[in-house]
Amino acid sequence: MAKDDFGKLSVNVRRFLINYTVRFIFGALVIYSCWIPLQKMEGWFSWHIILCTFGYIPLMAESIMLFVGDELWSRQLSRKSKYMVHGILVSVGTFFTIVGNALVFRYLSPGYHLYTAHGITGLVSMIILIISLFLGYAVNYSDQVRRFIPMRPVWYKLIHNVVGMLGYAIGIASLCFGYYTRWFKYYYPREESRIVAVVFTILVSLWSLNGALVSAYNQLKNLLCQKSSVSELQ
Repeated sequence: MAKDDFGKLSVNVRRFLINYTVRFIFGALVIYSCWIPLQKMEGWFSWHIILCTFGYIPLMAESIMLFVGDELWSRQLSRKSKYMVHGILVSVGTFFTIVGNALVFRYLSPGYHLYTAHGITGLVSMIILIISLFLGYAVNYSDQVRRFIPMRPVWYKLIHNVVGMLGYAIGIASLCFGYYTRWFKYYYPREESRIVAVVFTILVSLWSLNGALVSAYNQLKNLLCQKSSVSELQ
């Protein structure tokens, strides 16, 4: 084995271990958030926690990590299959989030939920994710959409990528604020456990975004390079 190949192997092994450690932590966070609701099942509020948690982690997180270049299972998929799996995961995750939030808006006093940082960020994230979902369909059907909005396909991809990351990031912030709502403080009175949950949620969510950030950078770089080439020709 050449020295360069060994170096690539060691990097890939490290990233593989980090990726699946991240998944393990996501699983632990889901159990931490949903264990009490699953045990008690106190009507609509339990479903709010379960659906919104599963919507963001693992569904949306996995839909983003799908495009990381060194992902073992996703490398077995064709590009078309990746887009299909990504679309399914995002659609189901967004649906879970919409239903989970609708339960809160339906049964709480009007305006109450929106007085909290958790509620505001959750609502904003849900709206952005719905927009991102439509942008994703625009990417998939860019040839048809270009008849009405004349843009190059790479622009659709870049906008969808950025909007999707923004919605996901705000949703993760909402989950972190959720750890400090009265419900969590009542059932998880130890401050240390909530601090650990926030720290790990932020760290693993940032890691899950690394592939999407690289993709957005490459898309933007491609657009700028092509624009520069056109300018030189003129």
